This record gives sequence, structure tokens and C-alpha cells, in this order.
Amino acid sequence: MFARRLNAQMHHVHFLKYKRPFYAPFKYPLQWLQTWLLLSKARPAYVYVTNPPVFAGLCVYFFCLFSGTKFIMDTHSPALFSRKWGWSLFLQRWVATKATLNVTDQIRFKRMFESWGSKAIVLERPPKVVPIVDILPAQESATKVAVVNTFAEDEPLECILDAAKLLPTVEFYITGDLKRVSQETVSNAPANCKWTDYLHGEQYWALLHNCDMVLALTTFPYSLLGGAQDGMALGKPVLVSDQPALREYFYQGTLFVGHAGPSIAEAVKIAQKNKARLSQEMYVLRDEHAAQWNSTFRELEALVQC
Repeated sequence: MFARRLNAQMHHVHFLKYKRPFYAPFKYPLQWLQTWLLLSKARPAYVYVTNPPVFAGLCVYFFCLFSGTKFIMDTHSPALFSRKWGWSLFLQRWVATKATLNVTDQIRFKRMFESWGSKAIVLERPPKVVPIVDILPAQESATKVAVVNTFAEDEPLECILDAAKLLPTVEFYITGDLKRVSQETVSNAPANCKWTDYLHGEQYWALLHNCDMVLALTTFPYSLLGGAQDGMALGKPVLVSDQPALREYFYQGTLFVGHAGPSIAEAVKIAQKNKARLSQEMYVLRDEHAAQWNSTFRELEALVQC
């Protein structure tokens, strides 16, 4: 969506395997070289680069240093607070001061960039374009909860399994690559927990379409949870962790839960009883965020077109 709105070319540069630290010393030099080759050929007036990894921003900065090109760095907020990227914060800070503009999704991080002496704007994630997928006909059956999960460090799981035990007539569809969770956890889970494994594209959206609500949890206080935003795109009632950033963003159509089975189970019951109202509120929330995104994006378009 960004590339289309900015009338820009989009490139995804990647070598070797994803999320394998062992490959990092080999893949980043290759990606750096390939990026420079692409930019040298295109000679753009602006480069829009995402962070993390911080090496992408570094690569683009050094290209711009020698070519006179300007760059905008879009920093995904977990890069600023997760343990995974904590070691690189000093590099992110340095690159941010070199960017013409920094883009972040929350006002608190805009203030952080400004405290570094960098120019920044708040641009939330763009509204999702949901593909047309197969939707199962409505049936009198168990309530279905889509648990958007990747087995990441910040995603509580045990409390969801505890909630499933308390709600034996509710089906919990848990996403995520099963290679990242122990077989013991899967085997010992309640029978109403359905492990979907990693779902691609339309399979993922079909699951969300066919469930009654979306549940996504995080221990990070400032994560906006892409899975919850996907639920919003579909107008589904959303259940999320009681975290400050989530309370600010999901101000209607949403139930906030603690990381304990009884809290989640109670929220599922409330969502069951109030599904129509919560769904309507979520559609309103989606449209309000879309309007805000379009308004802010026009600022970015104006900068690039100068």
C-alpha cells in the first residue's frame, strides 16, 4: 500500500533463511550488496526503508551519503523495546538522526526520536486489505476463538490453555509454527484446542473470518499486536492483553484480559453475549483508524513530492 500510494518501486531483499541467527554474518553482506545494486540502478530521490533490521537502515544511509539521495526510516516499534533488538538501539538512534524523516506508530516513540534530535511523525499501520476467502455457512455450533499466535517470547500461551479447560464447549484455534512449541504442550492441551500450524495468506484470513472472535496476547506494554488489527479489519470482537498501548489504540469493540485462565474465559463469555455490539463498534474503530491513517499519510506524500 505504501509503495502504491507513493508511486514507488518496492523491493524485498533477502538471502538464506529467516530468523536463523547463524546465517546473519553471511546474509547481511549479501543483502547490503544487492540493495546497493538496486539503488544504484534506480537512482531514486527518496528511499523508504523499514527497521528492523537496523542493517537495512545503515545500508541505505551510506548509499545516500555518497549519492545525495534522501531516506525515510519506518521503525516498527518492537525494535525499540524487545530483547531481540535491544543491542542495536544505539545504532538505531544514530541512523535515525541521519534520516530525513522517521516514521513510527505511537506518539511515545515519536517523542523518543525527537529526544534524539530526529524528525518523526506518527503513522499507524495502514488499514488491511482483506482478501476474498471461503466463508463457512453459519451453523449452530461451538463458539470459535481465533488465537493469533506465533510462539514468540512475548506471547503467553499457558493461560490460553487454562481458559480452554474452563470453557470445554468453546473451540480455540491456535495459530503458529508447531516446530516452535514442544510436543508435550500440544499433547497435554485440552481437546478443544485446535493447533492450526503456520497459516499462509488466505488460509489465515479464512480462519479469522470463520471464528467468532480474535484473541491475541503480549507481555510487551507497547506492542499493537498485528493479529488484533487483523481482527479489527474483519469487524470481529477482539480480546487482547491489558497493556497501555492496546488500551489507547483499541478504544472500543475490545475486551482487555489478564494473563490468567479465568480472566480470558470470562472475556470470551462476555464477547459471546455481546458479539453484535462489539462487532459494530469494531467496524467504527476500523473506519476511524483508516481515516486517521489517510490524513497522516498525506503529510508523508507531501514531503516526498516536494
